[in-house]
Amino acid sequence: MLRYGLLFIPYVLAVLLWESPTVSYLVAWSGSLYILGLTLSSTVKPLPGGRSLARQLFRPIGLTQLMFAGYTALTSIFYFLDLQGYFYLSHDPFRAASAPKIALAAEAQRYYVLGHAAVSTGVLAAMDYRRSGEWQLRTSMSQPWFMLYLAGGLFLASLAFSWVPGLGQIQGRLSTLAFVASVLSLAVSIVQGRRTLMLANVGVYGVNFLQALLSGQKSEVIVAVLLLAIFLYPWYRRTMTVLAPAVLVVLFAVLPTYVGVIRSLNWRGNVEAEKAAQMAYERVLSDDAPMAEINWQFMTNRFSEIGMFTDYIDYVPDEHPHYGFTLAEHGAMGVIPRAVWPGKPNMERLAMERVYEAGVVKRGTPASAKPKFVVDAYLSGGALGVLLGGLLYGLLASWASRLAERWFGGYLLGSGLVYTALFKVFWLSNAFEFFFNTVFWSFLLMGALFVAGRTTGYLVREPQDQPVAA
Repeated sequence: MLRYGLLFIPYVLAVLLWESPTVSYLVAWSGSLYILGLTLSSTVKPLPGGRSLARQLFRPIGLTQLMFAGYTALTSIFYFLDLQGYFYLSHDPFRAASAPKIALAAEAQRYYVLGHAAVSTGVLAAMDYRRSGEWQLRTSMSQPWFMLYLAGGLFLASLAFSWVPGLGQIQGRLSTLAFVASVLSLAVSIVQGRRTLMLANVGVYGVNFLQALLSGQKSEVIVAVLLLAIFLYPWYRRTMTVLAPAVLVVLFAVLPTYVGVIRSLNWRGNVEAEKAAQMAYERVLSDDAPMAEINWQFMTNRFSEIGMFTDYIDYVPDEHPHYGFTLAEHGAMGVIPRAVWPGKPNMERLAMERVYEAGVVKRGTPASAKPKFVVDAYLSGGALGVLLGGLLYGLLASWASRLAERWFGGYLLGSGLVYTALFKVFWLSNAFEFFFNTVFWSFLLMGALFVAGRTTGYLVREPQDQPVAA
């Protein structure tokens, strides 16, 4: 247990250095890199089964932690550099923010590194995969073909559920499952060199990627690339190590401008998605697009949410006391279906109320600025709220992955497909009103899929004389 204390050293040091905000921020920010190093190197707890990290990236200790830490804690560096008067590598001291604003950013970063340490502790504490693969997939088809057919079946099921009012939660998860299954099938077909299957999968992947480009959502495009790269990484480490970061850098360079045009024309205008995408593509290629300014604004204000976090810290507890269990009660309310509780409050409005009260955005503003999990944990109980909330977050992630692997044939289908698709909320988190709701219904749908697999005979229990993973 003493080893878990190593994860909290950056937070303690950053707090001790609070009178030097810049130093405190840098200690807290680099602390997340330190936590990643400790957890991914097996220093605190050995990785399950003695496997390399490359072959268990889809478990919470891998991709979930990397996404959570990256988006929550590490991307804030651009915002902090902006406060210091930087624009990329150029520095103008006259653009630097006031000392109180820098102090607020340092305080927010301290809560981020505390949350990261707590989440990692929860993940590691529950990381036990000895029952992984207890139920195995039995089918006459090869695994990649089965994944492709499964993707098609899940996609059709998601379309069917889209016609039923009140089942948007299930429809969205089935759609995500279909997408991840198709990416998994493509990756396996590439590894096995099966050309016919590869061509079929490339076609499906291309359609999904095109839909992501037309959606106006940056995350959908990035996830499509990221998932394929991670699936392929264990077999093509050198290629993926070079190619994936290069592709992601290009996407991050062009997507802010591209998506901005899509949203202004398609979301807020009457231009069809295809026409808006064409105009966005032309805008990216033109010399008139101020891409440098747009990208810097994206990296400092959208890539990270620390700017909004500082507004909450400035508001609570000086102007408003900590919310206590109120936000947790909101999360419990969100779990109850509206069909069961017709008078259920509007969760979006409930979450946005504290956004308006804190002055993060003005009432009537079309932008949604709901706080993420760490922010709501802070609003609930300060540092103690972040600590307890992070521990619960990590425990839930590990329990979900363990159950998925136990029920769905082990690592590849369990964590790679089911956990990744159903519990993507652990990557970037959400406000309490939506986080607990998403996690609860994901567990419920996973259980329903397991029962369906057992009933149809696709999932068969196989006694194991030797544990699969420690």
